[in-house]
Amino acid sequence: MPEHRSGTQAGKRVGQPTRSAPTAGYTLIELMVVIAIISILASAAVPSLMRFAATTRLADAGTALRGSLEIARSEAVTRAVRVGVCRSANANDTAPVCSTGASGGFGSADWSAGWIVYAKAAGNIGDQYEANDILIRRQQALAAGAGGGDRVMIWAPGTEPIVFDWNGMRVAGPVGIFAIDFGPSQATQPESLHMDVARCLGVNMIGRLELRKAVSGACA
Repeated sequence: MPEHRSGTQAGKRVGQPTRSAPTAGYTLIELMVVIAIISILASAAVPSLMRFAATTRLADAGTALRGSLEIARSEAVTRAVRVGVCRSANANDTAPVCSTGASGGFGSADWSAGWIVYAKAAGNIGDQYEANDILIRRQQALAAGAGGGDRVMIWAPGTEPIVFDWNGMRVAGPVGIFAIDFGPSQATQPESLHMDVARCLGVNMIGRLELRKAVSGACA
């Protein structure tokens, strides 16, 4: 009679070793190659990301300053009084003042320290912010001063406040171009702006504003 084999022994010899299925995974060399590729891609992407961040901050700074000047001009017409915009290194304080001196790591002509917009009160004839003047807007510092690495800088064409009259015309303050740059902290405006995408905000004799990009490291 034929020998009967149990189900567990059919088709294989007793004592024959069982073969296990191959295990899926990566070798050490494959992992090292992947890490090297990721490192190369990351090193190539970092400069582009840094440039994008700098360009964004330049655009934001230009928009903020232009917006404040436009509000000052509009409020002068609406209120039928003179409205000024001045650099202020303590714009968020209870009693801010117009400031022209270097402080907190910001150069005297660097408006990135902050600024204020204010309407002149009746009887106040000065261009500076005075008691009883109406504070319309505060702009805190756009960046840390010296020692904070790369930052935004806004170089003004003069130190005086820009003042608009009831008809929207500029009646006081500098005429020229605000150079908006990003780079290592500077005490004074360099001969050539650091970023090729630096912004230039022009203020003409009547107070009209024009925001554009710098050309060859300069605001012409």
